[in-house]
Amino acid sequence: MSNFHHLTRGIIISDNKVLLAHAIGHRNTFLPGGHIEFGESAPIALKREIEEEIGLSCDVESFLGVVEHKWEKDKALHCEINQVFKLKIPELEAPKSPTSRESHVEFYWVPVNELDKHNLQPYPFRKLIHQLVNGDDSVWWESTLDSEINLDNIG
Repeated sequence: MSNFHHLTRGIIISDNKVLLAHAIGHRNTFLPGGHIEFGESAPIALKREIEEEIGLSCDVESFLGVVEHKWEKDKALHCEINQVFKLKIPELEAPKSPTSRESHVEFYWVPVNELDKHNLQPYPFRKLIHQLVNGDDSVWWESTLDSEINLDNIG
């Protein structure tokens, strides 16, 4: 099993709430989506993951950005790259949560101002979703990895 994860995530917003996924038995939540298979594009992987997870088709509306993240589990370092997209699923609206097709995951709507309370990970998503809801549609890049690169000096 690799400690590197290449992921695609979808943001679905309805009535100032965002749809979150929760792995049963864990303390954190995450955005719907999952692993991108080798040779698969991020939007196609996201559509596949949504179909697998909740049994609905989705429209990928726009690319929002990338979030790099690292964490430790069982004394091993894990790193992930999340490519994030805004999704539209006409059949899906708050407050009715979709039924999961995977027994280890549940989905529910959370008010945008309660993302901290639900321990959304990677944590940069909390700030970025607030920006999106408040009309900032600029492309994201956030990282929890240590970096010596100063992006202001690039280019």
